[in-house]
Amino acid sequence: MKSCSRAIALAIAAAAAVYALMSSADAAASDAVLVDATAVRFVASETGGPAHPRFISQRILALEARFEMMGQEGAGPRAPIDERHVRAAVEHHVAQELLGNIPHELPPKRDEVLKVVADMRAALESRVGGAGALAAAAAYEGVDASEVDELVFREALAALYIDRQLTPILRPSEEQLREAYRTASHPFRNVPYEEARAGLLRWFVLERVRVAEASFLQAGRARVIITYIGTEPTAATVPAPPTPVAR
Repeated sequence: MKSCSRAIALAIAAAAAVYALMSSADAAASDAVLVDATAVRFVASETGGPAHPRFISQRILALEARFEMMGQEGAGPRAPIDERHVRAAVEHHVAQELLGNIPHELPPKRDEVLKVVADMRAALESRVGGAGALAAAAAYEGVDASEVDELVFREALAALYIDRQLTPILRPSEEQLREAYRTASHPFRNVPYEEARAGLLRWFVLERVRVAEASFLQAGRARVIITYIGTEPTAATVPAPPTPVAR
């Protein structure tokens, strides 16, 4: 009798422990925060074809769309994003991935890569309103500094391929710069040319890179499959910034 009672007591204790564990798991699940998810999947021969799809996360796409908005509208890092910003961000991201994966006839030297990375970083900062604005946008979308570095590095690899294999764009002539200063819509129109030259050069090179990226993707659009996960490319593709998770 005593052994039977003891067995029942042990069974009750075990059931209580299981219930407590399940309740704890349910509570943890209800408190869970979605930190990131896939926003876009794309497939192209340059990146390995259907066997090797590439992905863009919601956080990275949100930041890239925010950069598009800041660069096009001159808006602050918390201004609303719309469909055209998301679409432009996706197209440039995909083009950069494709261009960066095509082998060079002669691989660039490390110093050359680092210089282009530094130039692209400075150009991006200038385009979005400065280093502080860039950092604020990244923080707003929950993107850390190393991920921003990866974004800039991807842009630099694309720029290098375009410059070395397609058409020279990284070292415009003085005549081209002066023509851009006179005729283009740029942020330095009220600054004397000599004072504006360094910033104008970065702006002009980045604009040429972006035009080349868009042209490259357009020319090969038939062989690239871009899939928006769960939605078409609207502002809803990029959700509100995630709640910070304690580490």
